[in-house]
Amino acid sequence: MINLEWFRSFRAVYKSKSLSKASELLMISQPTVSQHIAALENHMGQKLFIRKSKGVIETEEGKLLNTMVSGLLEQLELVEDQILQPDSEVKQILKVGVSPHLYKSVFCRHLPTLGKHVHVTFGTKQELKTLVENGKIYCALVPEKTDTFDIICDHVYNQKLVLAASNDIDLTVFEKAYKTGVQEAEKWLNKQQWYSHDANSSFIKNYWLLALDKKRPSVIPNYIIPNEHEVLYQLSRNSGVCVCTHSTLVPFEREG
Repeated sequence: MINLEWFRSFRAVYKSKSLSKASELLMISQPTVSQHIAALENHMGQKLFIRKSKGVIETEEGKLLNTMVSGLLEQLELVEDQILQPDSEVKQILKVGVSPHLYKSVFCRHLPTLGKHVHVTFGTKQELKTLVENGKIYCALVPEKTDTFDIICDHVYNQKLVLAASNDIDLTVFEKAYKTGVQEAEKWLNKQQWYSHDANSSFIKNYWLLALDKKRPSVIPNYIIPNEHEVLYQLSRNSGVCVCTHSTLVPFEREG
């Protein structure tokens, strides 16, 4: 396999017509330049330069090779210069982790506002936390605060619980029942087909506590689908209710 450094040395020798001047341009030793040229010639099976007492002269094969590689090397050098700039796009990649649900329900809408280059990684809360700790991603969106010695958490979105229902269910009936009293509202809720994103019914329990002032719901979910976004997707195609989150993103500025 040809080493790109061989081509760098070749171009430097071709332009300067001198091994010593090429070594100065590349800031490497002259023997190293000579080794690069010899290796390239051996690999191609052709002489690229004729050595003279005062420099070198390119052969016909050397001229042809220069025509073939000069434009490509200039592009590579341009890329190298851009990479070394403090504001290089390569250095401005925001690597962020998020669960598939949060991505679909919150994050995807705000993706264009986070920068020109954003790389998203999906994972669980613990997986994303580990990736942040290991420096694999810059930050992660997780549902709860988990400050450690190496990780600082910032509040980036507000979340509230809402009751969602399929189109065939009239929630105004529930609203009227709730105005009558929480007992009537609970009776209505108990009659529904329930969807939940976990077996612990965490959203439903919190909703019961906030809306009905009761610690435990009197319903057992009929369908458990471990992703809130997929719960809503299924609910849109079937009949039933669920408790889900409604999120609003807080303005978030990246440091550095």
